Amino acid sequence: MIALTQTAIAFGRIDQHLRHHPLLPAILFRERLEASRACAAVDGHLIDPWRLAAELEGLRVVPLGSDVFERGSSVDAAHAAFAQYQWLVKPDEAQRNAIESALGWLSEHSKASGPLLGAATAFHAWVETGHARAPMRAALIRHWRRTDILHFPLPLVGARAFIADAPWEPSEWIPCFLNCLYDEMTAVENRTRKLERSWRHARMQSGAQRSTSRADKVIDILAAYPLISATRLSDELGLSLKAAYIYLERFLSDGLIVEVTHRTARRLFALKELEPLREIVRPPKRPLPGRKRGRPKKSESQETTPPEEDVDIRPPGPVPTFAPINYEELERAIENAERIIRRYRAD
Repeated sequence: MIALTQTAIAFGRIDQHLRHHPLLPAILFRERLEASRACAAVDGHLIDPWRLAAELEGLRVVPLGSDVFERGSSVDAAHAAFAQYQWLVKPDEAQRNAIESALGWLSEHSKASGPLLGAATAFHAWVETGHARAPMRAALIRHWRRTDILHFPLPLVGARAFIADAPWEPSEWIPCFLNCLYDEMTAVENRTRKLERSWRHARMQSGAQRSTSRADKVIDILAAYPLISATRLSDELGLSLKAAYIYLERFLSDGLIVEVTHRTARRLFALKELEPLREIVRPPKRPLPGRKRGRPKKSESQETTPPEEDVDIRPPGPVPTFAPINYEELERAIENAERIIRRYRAD
């Protein structure tokens, strides 16, 4: 089977590449987001992985949509993706029990067919009997490690094998599932190469020339931990908090890293590769320059209102001019009325 052969080769290649990779924590962080997004998308919940990352980090995100229905859809998508992330990364006790049951199912089918073909056969039979897909997806991550196919918890789950128009006959679905695994590994390799380029560029431009410089180490920590604070950086490298901020501010000014949180009290930094995450995070509300604390007085609010905001609602156009009013006709009419009144009084 061609699909089985190319998928097995891809597993070996990616395991060799990432097994001792210095950026493995960052790669796993990115791929867990992508896997959660893909699993939610199969069920019709579309979400940007960076938006999911911001939600997981507890950051305030820019709201989506112009009305309550569109915003409600984005909330539902975030909830669905978060549920998938929990299954894959941090399952609770009930979820762990379901995952163990799926692992037993995988082990039973792998005895005769091998770890790859057995996993595909077990997944199809699992769903065919009415079980949910989420426990089996989480079980696959553990299955790859138990069978020594992978030596790290990379979330390869074949999510697109369950799209609406996918075939369901075992003879067609099993090759489809293996091809989906292969496509996921190809995407992982592409994203990893992009992250490696960003990391190498930052290291070359960090300016670490003296033997005592810690600039390269700072870049390495920023690459290994997708989002990091100055406090975490100082703890990891044994630097003072002031020294950590000096490095970070210098790298910010050089354009090597980005500050995801827009200079809030909880400042988080990342390599330029995570710049899309900054666009998702909502900037904090800041007072106007010169404003004091508290509610402004009415007079202050009127004084600080820009003159261009006092908009005239009348349509623009030339001001009409009027001819001067002639009062002679009115005066003659008044005199005539007074004569008639005097005559009637005399009678």
